Amino acid sequence: MILVTGATGLVGSHIVLALLRAGEDVRALKRPDSITIAIDQLLKYHNVQDLQLSYAEGDVNDPISIKKALEGCQRVFHCAAMVSFDRASEKLLFQVNVTGTANVVNACLRENVPLTYISSTAAIGDVRIEGLLTEESVWTTDSGRSPYSLSKRYAELEVFRGIQEGLDATIVNPGVVIGPGNWGQSSTTLFLSGQKGMRFYPSGGNGFVDARDVAEISLALSSQKTNGRHLLIGENLNFKNVFSMAAKQFNAKQPRLEVPKWLIVFVIGWLKFLE
Repeated sequence: MILVTGATGLVGSHIVLALLRAGEDVRALKRPDSITIAIDQLLKYHNVQDLQLSYAEGDVNDPISIKKALEGCQRVFHCAAMVSFDRASEKLLFQVNVTGTANVVNACLRENVPLTYISSTAAIGDVRIEGLLTEESVWTTDSGRSPYSLSKRYAELEVFRGIQEGLDATIVNPGVVIGPGNWGQSSTTLFLSGQKGMRFYPSGGNGFVDARDVAEISLALSSQKTNGRHLLIGENLNFKNVFSMAAKQFNAKQPRLEVPKWLIVFVIGWLKFLE
């Protein structure tokens, strides 16, 4: 039996799919109010039966429910996380991402169960190596980082703390994950923007990766003794191309005007000042 937290999310649902395809019994930890439509539709689309999938109600911030869900499990994929770039959500981000991860780590340590933690490139360091940010890039400062980035960074430190205490743990750092899920949550907001069409697009770009690749590679890493972190990027794309491709799929308005990062930061700052 394998426990998956955050199974109703984008990455978690694809990990569940990959595990079921591999013939594994899966137990998904979900909150009582979680909606399972995304994972239900994903399994249906791929014609995968959910006979080996069961749900355990609980929360990563409830250590008792984690302990109960972990009973009889041989591995944990910890995908549950909150994604927000609103500084007003900072306290909740740390509660879910940091404290929640600490609770999962502690449970795995007690039961001697290996852990695969799905983190983010937001937790990667800032020192470039030969012009690139890699798994070895050093994190030099918290200054200028978003609350989300900091929460993922300190969540990773909880996993590394567990490794120091004897935990068999692997950290996966995917870029912006693309795939089917609950539109409007996490990276799926890109599809909503493309559907509606947009005149403006942000400058710069990011590293993107397919949810199926994240799931398959995470499973492969979980079967090996690969303690540490692993950066997963399929392709680096600029935002104009990303939004243009999304808009093309929906026959919507193509983005044409670039908005520089400094202007976005300035506008966000003024909006917060006026609140």
